[in-house]
Amino acid sequence: SKATVSVLNWVRTYPFDITMRAAPLLLLALGASALEIPLVTFDGMKGTTFSFQQLNDPVMGGKSSGAWSVASGYGSMTGEVVDVPQLKAPGFIKAAADGAFNDASKALAGGLRLTLRSSTPAYKGFRVSFAAGTLAPSYACGGGGQLPFSRGCFKAHFDAPKGSNFTDVVIPFHAFSDKWSPSTGEQTTTCAQDPDVCPTAAALGGIKRMELWGEGADGELALDVASITAVAADELTEDAAVPLVTFDGAAATTHKFTQLNDPVMGGKSSGSWSVESGNGTAYGAMKGEVVDVPSLKAPGFITAASNGKYPDASSALSGGLRLRVRSPAAYKGWRVSFASGTLAPEYACAGGGSIPLSRGCFKANFHVPAGDDFTDVYVPFNKFSDKWSPSTGEQTTTCAQDPDVCPTAKALSGILRMQVWAEGVDGKVELDVERIDAVQGKQQ
Repeated sequence: SKATVSVLNWVRTYPFDITMRAAPLLLLALGASALEIPLVTFDGMKGTTFSFQQLNDPVMGGKSSGAWSVASGYGSMTGEVVDVPQLKAPGFIKAAADGAFNDASKALAGGLRLTLRSSTPAYKGFRVSFAAGTLAPSYACGGGGQLPFSRGCFKAHFDAPKGSNFTDVVIPFHAFSDKWSPSTGEQTTTCAQDPDVCPTAAALGGIKRMELWGEGADGELALDVASITAVAADELTEDAAVPLVTFDGAAATTHKFTQLNDPVMGGKSSGSWSVESGNGTAYGAMKGEVVDVPSLKAPGFITAASNGKYPDASSALSGGLRLRVRSPAAYKGWRVSFASGTLAPEYACAGGGSIPLSRGCFKANFHVPAGDDFTDVYVPFNKFSDKWSPSTGEQTTTCAQDPDVCPTAKALSGILRMQVWAEGVDGKVELDVERIDAVQGKQQ
């Protein structure tokens, strides 16, 4: 109901101590709620209050440092992750608690909801893990399935939203895996790639350890956690995002983009690509001008593209791409594309399915409101097609017309190329791209 939504928005906006004092009133307002299984709190409640211990990277002379404390009903982890000298790669800090956690098996179709806040939202190495079905939880959460008998510690990445108030971050259980690198924390096998690494109802019914990490990314971090709760599937929102492109140095999402301007038939369009930074944010910047190709008497294009192995985005099939972008002018020819399921991504993204063997590059247009601030632009996956004109960029067959041209879960799990375009419309262009995520569900 609208009243329920209003109350939830109030809970997520006001500071934690105010919300707690108002809890009885909120429960009356909400009435019967969806499935929620509390796992971790810091209020002294038996069954959910556990003693967390801080651990910093001990291997090969690791220099990362951190501290854990509990105050005012929440746990707080602060510290700094730095390179391990001998590895020349970021180490980790983490806080962990062992115990018999509540049975969360009924929430298998849902995920973990972390109620948290952070004064370092730009930090990109936050992770959470839980261990189950293992005789040695601490060992499993040190080996990540890469050492003998170290299966059973399920880990996933999350981002902490910007803000001084507590907010909810929901991580689907299908985003967890018990095969990940103990050096970086990155999953080596995802749940979408192999169901054997996914959490099961049996695992969720016997959680023995919970951990919060800062890992795989250098930098200072501060994380306050009020609670960790297993929730039903209806709690999964667009916040369950799969990062695809960033410019912050993160190994899985930072790729080298290369500028390409229309080379055919004497095209005169011109553009440039660079990586810039400002106000603590790194972003890609494309500038140039699209003009008519003389022999075609029609607008050409400029584009920036990057080949690589991108994170598995199959869990977001029902959603779309979310681009965090800005542009000073309302240009009408912006497009984004991704290639998958093709042996030649660059060729596919030149042919658009209009020349032989060029299927597999899915393209859609998007609009950016003119302004100086970054904004989120959402492009549903059902608006993409891998059949479009290489002359104009316009789709020749839409996803609504023929499901055969739509992205599939398999395609989203194996993205090999990402590309941003200014195409089919003459004019000077300027676009800054902070990040591109695959997000679940419908967006406003």
